Amino acid sequence: MPVTKEVVDQQLKNIGDFSVWFTKKEIKYLPEVLDDGEIISAITSGLSDGNTWLIIVTHKRVVFLDKGMVYGLKQIEIPIRQISAISHKTGLVQGTIEISSSAGNKVITNILKKDVVKVARIISDLVENTAKATIRSSSTSVPTDMVSQLERLATLRSQGILTEEEFQLQKLKLLA
Repeated sequence: MPVTKEVVDQQLKNIGDFSVWFTKKEIKYLPEVLDDGEIISAITSGLSDGNTWLIIVTHKRVVFLDKGMVYGLKQIEIPIRQISAISHKTGLVQGTIEISSSAGNKVITNILKKDVVKVARIISDLVENTAKATIRSSSTSVPTDMVSQLERLATLRSQGILTEEEFQLQKLKLLA
């Protein structure tokens, strides 16, 4: 479900100073592009594939928008969980960000220098936090499962179905 223009305007105000040159028409489409509850973390403009693109970083994805003069809206998105690497370099005035994902590499050039490091850091932090959350969620289910299995073994022992030796043997197997 799309968000309202007011929500987008407030989020853009909240993220602070980013440069969005030659992308006003793409910004108008943000309410249609963003999902309800999606939070903008960064926004900037740059060149890719010979066109000026608006780059939006949210907590879920990196979105590239290009609204042409004649044709419709081009949209490319890379989910944060699929980003495997991000690199950046800066020159005197402008810089480049390269995002590597399972779908390939996306290179954005001519980003103003002040945005390059900031946007790259935000994407990198989102990737790291997403990876940590995935690890936490998978690791918390393992101990819970182990505890429930130990409880079942103890119940079987108390019911006389397992001997003390069988219980200890199964317990060692679980903990190994």
